[in-house]
Amino acid sequence: MLVTHSGRFHADEVFAISMILMLGEQEIVRSRDQEIIDQAEIVLDVGAEYDPETLRFDHHQNSFTRTREDGTPYATAGLVWEHFGKEILAKKGLEGDYEQQFALEWVDQKIIKDIDAVDNGMFVDDPRPSVSMLIGMMNVSSTDEVELQDAAFKQAIELTTNIMENFISAAIKEAEVVQELEACAENIDEGILVLEENLPFKDFIRSRPDITRVVYPKGPEGYGVFCNGHENHLPERFRGLREEELKVVTGLDDAVFCHKSGFMSVCRSFESALTMAKSH
Repeated sequence: MLVTHSGRFHADEVFAISMILMLGEQEIVRSRDQEIIDQAEIVLDVGAEYDPETLRFDHHQNSFTRTREDGTPYATAGLVWEHFGKEILAKKGLEGDYEQQFALEWVDQKIIKDIDAVDNGMFVDDPRPSVSMLIGMMNVSSTDEVELQDAAFKQAIELTTNIMENFISAAIKEAEVVQELEACAENIDEGILVLEENLPFKDFIRSRPDITRVVYPKGPEGYGVFCNGHENHLPERFRGLREEELKVVTGLDDAVFCHKSGFMSVCRSFESALTMAKSH
């Protein structure tokens, strides 16, 4: 039996439930009754106890002070992902300690950390749209309408499960190629990373300021140039041009397109893409 609190639900415990359901079916009970909480196998976001060994994952008590390295405090979603994440990734087919750790951190940084931050009262002066707001808006207007609230709770679990499935799938794709990208990055020349395959590289290069631009195959389109950060965007004279206009400015016969912001471009040949990537 899995127990979480009754009343209004929030993104942190709903996402946590979605994670746990990925490992198997659970009877879910929503209650604040301590006698019921004591009988549970897993307790989420209620009970005033954090003890991963006994599967108690509350963060509201004063004794709980855990934060990430950047100071973002944990809430139930982060605690459950930290505890069960590798098991979930393994069940989804991701092998290797290095790859699993990469995916674990990727998902936390992309979505879980923000959920935890909102649940702990961060951004209250900046009520920007967030996944936490979307889940919160799924509550019914009156928690006295128990049947309606329970139905809304189930819908929220369905939504968060789909979201988590997508994020985990993306993380696994990134993790499966991270070592290949690291090997490619050993041969950076003039800040340019050259890829022989169109690997998912954008998150990888964000943590590598030594990589200024990437040249990569784009299938039938030819080859792309992608710039790592605004300071590395392609020259102003290329921006927003296509085909003949771009060919004149670049001197490249097979230049196709440069985005008006300069963050990417396309050429039909690798040689032209590499030349454009070296342009300043």
